[in-house]
Amino acid sequence: MKKFLIRLLIFGAFFFALDKLFIFVRNASPDLEVDRRLEMIMKGEVKSDIVVLGSSRGARSVIAEQLTDTLKTSAYNLAFPGSDITFHEYVLESILTIKGNKKPKLVVLVVDDSDELKPSKSLKFRLDRMYPLVKYKAIRDKMVERKEKKPIVNELLVLHQLNKSNFLFKQRKFTKNDSIMPCGSMPISHQKKTFDKKFGTEPYNYSREDELIQKIKAMRSLVKMCKDNNIQLIIAIPPNFRKTTIGFKERMEDMLNGYGLVWTYDETKPEYSNPDYFFDNAHLQKTGSIVYTGEFAHYLKTSKMLTKN
Repeated sequence: MKKFLIRLLIFGAFFFALDKLFIFVRNASPDLEVDRRLEMIMKGEVKSDIVVLGSSRGARSVIAEQLTDTLKTSAYNLAFPGSDITFHEYVLESILTIKGNKKPKLVVLVVDDSDELKPSKSLKFRLDRMYPLVKYKAIRDKMVERKEKKPIVNELLVLHQLNKSNFLFKQRKFTKNDSIMPCGSMPISHQKKTFDKKFGTEPYNYSREDELIQKIKAMRSLVKMCKDNNIQLIIAIPPNFRKTTIGFKERMEDMLNGYGLVWTYDETKPEYSNPDYFFDNAHLQKTGSIVYTGEFAHYLKTSKMLTKN
């Protein structure tokens, strides 16, 4: 029995020593990433007066650099393709709680008409953006909070913190669709080959029946964070290549509960029904993004929202 315990102790010491070698793998992972925006938040490097949140529609539709040039104030795009409102909430929470980041004056939440609060195969909490950054305790804590990792084991074992993506020892590169500008925006300069270019004129009515409670809670939490921190909030609905869903704007206004506002684009502009300004049925092409951002910037400038703080 004594020999067994000694061997067990030796094995345990060897295993823990071996496990600590994976710290090098963990700490090297961020350097292989091409999208460093989430790491900027973890390092306290977000300093912009305007922060854009959202999924691919936010990343592609709003060009932060254009907002900066027009409004003469700093803007940065932190919208992540494929992310949902629970991830947007986490991004804002991290900006506000991690030391070094500047509290924005204005948050622009670009929403998905009409999937913002509903089940979606293409929108989720982007765990894949977090695993490369598990060297940061704030990331590890969120993994535990979401029950992706066991609390005690997660602190004791480095291997438990990792997944297979951490072992892909290859420098990531920009793709044709996901190239990031210095301002964080990701407009697309080409058009999807399968885009049918048929504008959807059939009216579609919004229904609340299949909304997810966790997404509703995340939206309400994001609104509350803005209100508690005296951050102005605008929910922006970008164009799809179809008519805007009837009732969706009203649902977004309801989610604001009196704080902030919902801004919609001018549907009479010919560009928003012209396929040359779209990448596909759900996303603007860069030419369209310039038009949309220009219209939004004009609204912000004439409404003088940024001077109200």
